[in-house]
Amino acid sequence: MRYLLFSDIHSNWEAFSVFLDFLEKEKFDRLIFLGDAVGYGADPDKVVKELSQLNISKCAGNHDWAVVGKFSLEYFNPVAKYAIEWTKKSISSFTFNFLFSLPLKHEEENFFCVHGSIFKPDKFYYITNIEEARLNFSLLEKNICFVGHTHRPGVYIKREDKIFFSQEEELILDSKFKYIINVGSIGQPRDGDPRICFCIYNEDRKMITYKRLEYDIIKAQKKIIEKGLPPFLAYRLGKGI
Repeated sequence: MRYLLFSDIHSNWEAFSVFLDFLEKEKFDRLIFLGDAVGYGADPDKVVKELSQLNISKCAGNHDWAVVGKFSLEYFNPVAKYAIEWTKKSISSFTFNFLFSLPLKHEEENFFCVHGSIFKPDKFYYITNIEEARLNFSLLEKNICFVGHTHRPGVYIKREDKIFFSQEEELILDSKFKYIINVGSIGQPRDGDPRICFCIYNEDRKMITYKRLEYDIIKAQKKIIEKGLPPFLAYRLGKGI
């Protein structure tokens, strides 16, 4: 089985359309979306329409649930909050219903998926360091958990009582270890590389691979400005921050 796991599109049609073109050329057994279809970007309806037509398993992100009133806006900074309020006013009823229907988690036989954290997934906590990873490993019943949310690809590895962090582009998985794997972001990477990032899991070979794709960042930036969204949201796309 080959899985493709992706997250955090954030209404970025220019990035998502390139990703869709990639899917036309390469076939996978399963597609799994880890949340945040909307927020920040200029094309929520367009993104959700195409996302809804894919044969995928999916999870809710904090922005998805905030737009439909299932998660409080008090957890967002002013820029993110503004974008959520703009998205609320801009989306169709179809997009609203799609976002409202997104579940908090998804499970496969051999791995678990959630947007932010295994610990209280409805609170959308981040996993950004060894101690946060340790808490989540203590709750992980399977060997592998895939997450998004931070927009930064990377893997926490638990070997016996020790936890390590890896940013290798390819990683062979050992069945004796546990893994929390962040798949990166389609529409707003924040690891200093502005290209689209997602993760391929080859279950037969026990290997994960990160894939990067170029897209028209300038066009996405112009749309954000034209729609009256905060300019910082355009700026950060070009910097990958």
